[in-house]
Amino acid sequence: MGCVVSGVQHDQDLRVARLPLAGGDEWLDQLTEGLAYPTFYRKLFVDLRKEMTAAAQQARQAGAGLWPTDQTQSGAEVEGMSPLTDTAVLLPKLLRRPADYLQLNDGDPSPDGFHDYLEQREDRLLILSTGQWTGFYTVVNVTNGNTVRLAHAPKDLVFDEK
Repeated sequence: MGCVVSGVQHDQDLRVARLPLAGGDEWLDQLTEGLAYPTFYRKLFVDLRKEMTAAAQQARQAGAGLWPTDQTQSGAEVEGMSPLTDTAVLLPKLLRRPADYLQLNDGDPSPDGFHDYLEQREDRLLILSTGQWTGFYTVVNVTNGNTVRLAHAPKDLVFDEK
């Protein structure tokens, strides 16, 4: 982004084998070691998303890093801010939404208005497996009163930039 490639017109597509990022391949190392979640946004190159997905899958299969304790799809209880931020292991976007809601709700973990809150945030995303553009609120489930979980694997979601 913001770079000029000699011989390529502004309206031409260009395939990049690997996008050079500041800091080298630290992002790839973090995914491979299970120290980061693959979180994808619409403007991310497809080839890079595939590479990131493969690295995260490798870490998950090896039980590396955060993956043995990941609760993104199994669910984490939202009983208050401290248990959520101190012990829950969740995709950061999924962790931030209940944390924000708790702050707005004066720390009350009651999930009564949580889905309405998510819908009002208007976080849009693409579910890759279905090809459906939808809101984040449609892939977040609240079960057993206060357990929050994603209905899809993080690798299946591509978030729209705001």
